[in-house]
Amino acid sequence: MIWNKARECMSRDELAILQGRRLVELVDYMYHNAGYYMKKMRRLGLEPGDIRGIEDLDKLPFTTKEDLIEAYPLGVFALPDSKIVRYHVSQHRAGYVGMETMAGYSQGDIDIQSECMARSISMAGLGERDVIQVAHSDGVCTDDPGASRGAEQVGAAVIPAAGCKPAVLTALMRRLQVTGVIGTSSELMQVAQIVGERGLKESLQLKAAMCEGSSWAESIRERLEERLGIRVYDIFSLEELTGLGVACECEYRKGMHIQEDFFLAEILDTNTMLVLPAGAHGELVFTSLQREGIPLIRYRTMHIARINYEKCQCGRTMARIDRLCCGMDDTLLIRGNSVSVSHVEAALCALRDIEASYIIRIREEHHIDVVDVYVESTAMTGALLSEHWADVKHRVACAIHRTIGVEPDVYDAGKNPFDTMLFKRKVTIVDERK
Repeated sequence: MIWNKARECMSRDELAILQGRRLVELVDYMYHNAGYYMKKMRRLGLEPGDIRGIEDLDKLPFTTKEDLIEAYPLGVFALPDSKIVRYHVSQHRAGYVGMETMAGYSQGDIDIQSECMARSISMAGLGERDVIQVAHSDGVCTDDPGASRGAEQVGAAVIPAAGCKPAVLTALMRRLQVTGVIGTSSELMQVAQIVGERGLKESLQLKAAMCEGSSWAESIRERLEERLGIRVYDIFSLEELTGLGVACECEYRKGMHIQEDFFLAEILDTNTMLVLPAGAHGELVFTSLQREGIPLIRYRTMHIARINYEKCQCGRTMARIDRLCCGMDDTLLIRGNSVSVSHVEAALCALRDIEASYIIRIREEHHIDVVDVYVESTAMTGALLSEHWADVKHRVACAIHRTIGVEPDVYDAGKNPFDTMLFKRKVTIVDERK
């Protein structure tokens, strides 16, 4: 199912012309409306007239997360406050804990996200006859209006359910005959646990889920599909660009199609700072071609991926990025070893009979990295974990030790020193090292 064939299936030559025209307009817009980027261009001796198409893209300076944090809250806006209709705040993990960026949306920006979500929802095979539950929350906000608007745009009935507990999500699925879900893999895994324990699988009408998250493993997809009897699609989200819908898998699930008429993608060699050819792994860099509130040129996402420009079996010509798009800021250095957060999550998810959420705390003690793990069970499995706590503690410790090479101390949630909201994710990393 293709929502916008004129754009999603346009030839690569037509797309390059469109991207080039929009890039030229964007550079002129940024130069005259975003002071921080004008300064970047002037330092390189660049003026808007020097950029005549996408062939000149590599002349332009990069934008980084540090740029956005430094300019927080309003320094990167290219529109006056009167033109901003919605604000979002994003909090960062890993090396950016405690820091945040502000995103501002014009009505045009919201319309673009709605279009991107309509395309993405269609890629997952959902449409006007479906009931879609939107459990995804954006930044520190409690809802994602782009997801809901996109679902409405394809004619589906929408159930906004961000922030709802897994039991409530499950109940809504049954009562309202939900056929599609937009959320995170960890949220859906908790729903799957309840469905399995209560024997509810046959009473659900679910057929597809669109999961956003940081590098969730293929094994998690397989478990969700087995437990719920659905197809699970990966959807790429980046708040700095437009939130959900930047890219999404189609029915063939051989990479996520980038909405290239809105987002121009590059792959960067982080050692040479040069653009890599198609098929090479490197840092994913995006230019938001039509965003008005906070347009970004050559934004370094800190995600590692590769781009495939071949036409997909689905008929779309839009390039695809790897489904597993791991983040550089999701990589931790513990006692000299590089550790992927996604690998830690996969190791804990492999403990199939332990249904819990985890906070992994990394701190220094006498100049040595120390790891603490806090385990929060769901209400349904709390008694079971209490009864077998010694075994649970041992297995969690072994899983972490095998993955990161450090023997952790494991505690139950009663000794958790953090806000319980942190347990909303399957695995949360708190790095307290200076």
